[in-house]
Amino acid sequence: MQPANSSSQNVKEEKALPKVSIIILNWNSYDLTQDCLLSLQKMDYPAFEVVLVDNGSTDGSIEKLQQEFPCARFISNGRNLGFPAGNNVGIHDALPRNPDYLLLLNNDTVVAPDFLSQLVRVAESDPKAGILNPKIYYSEPSDHIWYAGGMNKPWWSFPKHLGMQQRDNGKYNETREVSFITGCALLIKTEVVRKIGILDEVFFLGFEDVDWSNRALQAGYKAIYVPASKIWHKVSIVTKRNLGKAVKDFYYVRNSILLFRKHSPRKYWPLFALSLGRHVAYRTAGYAVRLEPDRVVALYKGIWSGCRTKITESSQQPAVSTQPFN
Repeated sequence: MQPANSSSQNVKEEKALPKVSIIILNWNSYDLTQDCLLSLQKMDYPAFEVVLVDNGSTDGSIEKLQQEFPCARFISNGRNLGFPAGNNVGIHDALPRNPDYLLLLNNDTVVAPDFLSQLVRVAESDPKAGILNPKIYYSEPSDHIWYAGGMNKPWWSFPKHLGMQQRDNGKYNETREVSFITGCALLIKTEVVRKIGILDEVFFLGFEDVDWSNRALQAGYKAIYVPASKIWHKVSIVTKRNLGKAVKDFYYVRNSILLFRKHSPRKYWPLFALSLGRHVAYRTAGYAVRLEPDRVVALYKGIWSGCRTKITESSQQPAVSTQPFN
């Protein structure tokens, strides 16, 4: 898949640019994915391909998208593998073509024309810049920030989005290092993936990006927020549409515990337990008042699963090139 304005005069320029494989998951979301792909066609950065992985859609969306975007690479999974496993299918498909970068992009986003060129510019300026994010706005209102850099501490139960829900007044316009990179629009150097491994599929939905951020930082790379690069995000619309709120509650709590068990020293357990306990108590009270018992149950099932689920090292082995998936 190439920009709509690409032509033969751009061939020499494209060959000189770092190559980017953009990996997008689709799951029963034709309208969202179509908008995302159309915005990619308007980018001013020509050296990219799109690998679209369909996570078991049943709404005919993959067939429609194949007809409209024949230049993209399409991979169909037989079922919903979850966010990390679905993206790993795309990563394994892209690696044999040796791109310089991989970009995980949510299908419920629309990107600015210079979104990718700005990210690559910053990434190329520093050999230790391993994993990067743009400034991310809400789709509506479009001038309000969803993510302007991320923070995470080993005793926190949940990472923090800087600037969240604030109107953009220029406060977050400085390129800087951060401690958490969201998977909504995540650019990572291929060399980093080969060193730290692919996404950990134990998470299924959420926190796999925090885990990847931690592993990249532990390997000596920088996580960088690039405000000159901008996208707009229809937050969690696919999850709410296809899975429901209770499922999101379950994984939010479960994966917070899994992440802590995987990365944080035991000395932080009391602080983490206090942080998580406050969150669960607050949510329990709110859901009870709103008569949402399924969401209350999901919280406590998440705690149980987070404490009991086995953590393995399988997803942290160095990624290697394999034959493309059919």
